[in-house]
Amino acid sequence: MIGSRLRVARANARMTLRDVARECGCTPQAVKKWEDDSAMPNSTKFIALCRALGVSSEWIIDQTPLDFQSTETAPQGRHAKYWVREAIAELREGGFL
Repeated sequence: MIGSRLRVARANARMTLRDVARECGCTPQAVKKWEDDSAMPNSTKFIALCRALGVSSEWIIDQTPLDFQSTETAPQGRHAKYWVREAIAELREGGFL
């Protein structure tokens, strides 16, 4: 669904779960559920989420798989893999993984 794109966008924006939650008016646990595809934000929170992450709603809901192998087509360019690794490390530190 939208979880992988949310993780990538959050990593690119260099935001923590707490940062995104504050911008959206929810809890970090809610953001984590969105990233895990176990819950979906309501329309108000979805709009706030897109604004906070600096991405379009169309990009978030696009069903095209993300390509992390190509540095030219990766969502954030040449450094996408680095930011995804950082996001995963942050999730582990927070006890979410």
